[in-house]
Amino acid sequence: MRRQHNRYGAHRPAALTAWIIIPITMFAVIVLVGVMLLPRLFTPKQYVRSADDTYCAAISSDGTRHTLSPEQAGNAALIANIAVNRGLPDHAVTVAIATAMQESRLTNLDHGDLDSLGLFQQRPSQGWGTAEQVSDPTYATNIFYDHLMQVPDWQTIPVEDAAQEVQRSGYPDLYANWDSMAHAWASALTGEVNAGVTCALEPTNGSDENGLITAATAALPNVSITKDPINDDKHSNATTDSTLTVALPAGLSDTDQQRVCWQTASWFVAHAREYGIDSLTANGMSWNRTDGIWTGEESIQNTIIATLG
Repeated sequence: MRRQHNRYGAHRPAALTAWIIIPITMFAVIVLVGVMLLPRLFTPKQYVRSADDTYCAAISSDGTRHTLSPEQAGNAALIANIAVNRGLPDHAVTVAIATAMQESRLTNLDHGDLDSLGLFQQRPSQGWGTAEQVSDPTYATNIFYDHLMQVPDWQTIPVEDAAQEVQRSGYPDLYANWDSMAHAWASALTGEVNAGVTCALEPTNGSDENGLITAATAALPNVSITKDPINDDKHSNATTDSTLTVALPAGLSDTDQQRVCWQTASWFVAHAREYGIDSLTANGMSWNRTDGIWTGEESIQNTIIATLG
């Protein structure tokens, strides 16, 4: 009898092979895609800070972090810088910052109680100067210090007592609320504390190199500032960041060098938002506006490098 053959039997091995290969291939493709996507899924995105999330900070001796807005920090830096240039001690800065924080929250107010105006809410009707004058932070700070110098024993009496002798406030006890904060900022801005001022800021949207040089030259008369050669007119179309080299006075002791260095660096950090400073190096340490912290080990160096965005 003739054997009957299944006419489909010859195709079974090929069909079986296809059913095996196709799933394996699909699985391999899925694995490959997964391998390619995993780094994107698990690599954290770099945080881009918004303008509403910016801050500056000084840390007190007990580790407390005292934060201010960039505007407030800029005004605190002005108050400290004027005191340093007048040869006044850190205590004067502490009194002034505590006073301005209580009176105006360290902002240059264009209004106040009765005719009070400016950082210290000084009243033109009480002999502090014209409305235009007391609205100028530089004038307001200088005349505050003029009055503070006339207070007996102002260097040794409590901050709140010295402030009250100048201001004659109806709420004298409130100045004491800012003692710790004012001392932390005064110590950092005058260079008593190394790397004491930090700011975390949004990305730069351009910079004002000439404005920075003008302001820094006026505020910091003991340092010299030079532009990186790339900033010459012939390179005006360059797209790279510009840099400034800040040379500190020569011949200082290590202690004085550190103090001047951190006075200068703190001024630059506090004005980073205003002038578009992206990063800074000082005494071997580095700060940038994205991370908002100082890193590195300190070593004495006679130049500070400011990079503008």
